Amino acid sequence: MKGRIWGWALLGMVTLPAQAQLLVDQRELLQEDGRVPREMALDRLQQVRFAFREMPAAGQRWSTWLRGYAQDGEWRGADPSLQLQSQGLVVGLDRPLAGQWMGGALLALGQSEADADSGGFVVDSQQLGIYAATRVYHQLGFKAGLLHGWHQLEGHRLQGGTRLSGDTQARSLQLFGEASYAMDFRNFSLEPFAGLAWQRSAFDGFGERGGAGALQLDGGDEERAYLTLGWRLARPWTLEQGRLVGRASLALRQQLNDARLSLDALNASGEQARLRGRDLDASSLRLDLSLDHELGRGRYLGLGYAGRFAESAREQSLALRLSLRF
Repeated sequence: MKGRIWGWALLGMVTLPAQAQLLVDQRELLQEDGRVPREMALDRLQQVRFAFREMPAAGQRWSTWLRGYAQDGEWRGADPSLQLQSQGLVVGLDRPLAGQWMGGALLALGQSEADADSGGFVVDSQQLGIYAATRVYHQLGFKAGLLHGWHQLEGHRLQGGTRLSGDTQARSLQLFGEASYAMDFRNFSLEPFAGLAWQRSAFDGFGERGGAGALQLDGGDEERAYLTLGWRLARPWTLEQGRLVGRASLALRQQLNDARLSLDALNASGEQARLRGRDLDASSLRLDLSLDHELGRGRYLGLGYAGRFAESAREQSLALRLSLRF
């Protein structure tokens, strides 16, 4: 049901105001934000381990990399509609390992904000992770990673002219992997790929303050699983000073379980209600475009664009990419 949330009270039916939708949206956004560091880890591995006609790594040297990103988006199809803004920084350290393997670790710091006429909320996240990749016969590639996150959630909403606010904490765990097959042609590389991701988030209880309309939400766990299928294209251009590498990717992401969150809430009178999350699309299309200037000796500077498009949501972001070897 869109725009209204219903639940069973102790003595009857309780109808919550539309602004209560924000309490579920806050947790939904944390789930969506989890994909940013894992996608950047996969992109990093693609860039340095599965590059077009990649040269063998020289020795066992460490490389550090950085991604700074800013994202803008919108969630439609429910009341209230949300405007989203996110920004963050991902820093990683990796090196070649024995045989065809390479591995590393990353730290991701991010903040996401959502605004509507009836209120808004902020999600601050810190995530640590490890990742690795290998290749078989120089064409078949495998990537995998693990991320653990800590999150702070703060929100406010207006109800009957009264400002209600609250905060809580959450933790998350992610496992993800991808398989791909590279087809190298004379001037470009074409690569189909398939990925799986599993994410579990554990939320503490959430209590609003500020008035008689304040709600209390139970803590709980939420799990999500995703399947991604797509194609990548890479095209290099040799320059006097290093070279340029252009990349494009088009992929379909499909959520494999229920797309809607479900929470229990208590109002000031002790009446219980069920909050249901937005009916967000289980399928979305993702477009990635990037251009990197490789300066030699493991150094590059680049710019990337990512867009996610669905019937009820859209998100677009820009990322600055930097890598150094030492």
